[in-house]
Amino acid sequence: MFSFLRATSPPRTNNASNNPIIYENGLSSVTFHPPNSKSIMTHRLPPNNSSNGISIIQPPFHYHIHQAEYFNIRSGTGNFYRGLDPKPFILSSEPGAKKTASIPAGQYHRFENASETEDLVLDIHLTPESYEDEMKFFRNFFGYLDDCKKSKVEPSLFQLLVFLYAADTPLALPLPTEWLGRWVSRVFLIVVAFWGRLLGYQESYAEYYEEGKSK
Repeated sequence: MFSFLRATSPPRTNNASNNPIIYENGLSSVTFHPPNSKSIMTHRLPPNNSSNGISIIQPPFHYHIHQAEYFNIRSGTGNFYRGLDPKPFILSSEPGAKKTASIPAGQYHRFENASETEDLVLDIHLTPESYEDEMKFFRNFFGYLDDCKKSKVEPSLFQLLVFLYAADTPLALPLPTEWLGRWVSRVFLIVVAFWGRLLGYQESYAEYYEEGKSK
């Protein structure tokens, strides 16, 4: 219903069986680890400079409704932000800085590569763990963004929020208080994802994820 109103989707790259998955012409990647490992996955973000632009692996402000998130930096340096504070709560480029960070469920957060010359490689884990759901979400979300970037088309907000709704992960809208922002962000997610599904957007595509095939 109403699918004739939606923007043309980019050709989808079949990477459902790839692990690691290489994105952005080799600049970034995601590697999934076996279930019940110390981390679900490892992300590699390219240097944060004008040549590379903003990586598709660098998340916008968001929050997880039900899950806490944990980070461990393997190499490189990163800035981690939480809540409405414009300053990073962990600045790993400082001498002796921590290499780990944690975010409780329900708190705004994002992270970025703090270097203009080196990759940021970090392990990510979410608890309670929902391994197949995490794999399905991240494979679809990054796969779609990468195909949009390759095709030089703007990602559909409707499609992105259909993915995010399936993962219980609202975008964090910048309102004056975080508690108000959480509720407004959640309502925004529900409404836009509802219309996204009416427009024919799906929460998963076989080119990006197949249960039992993606590992």
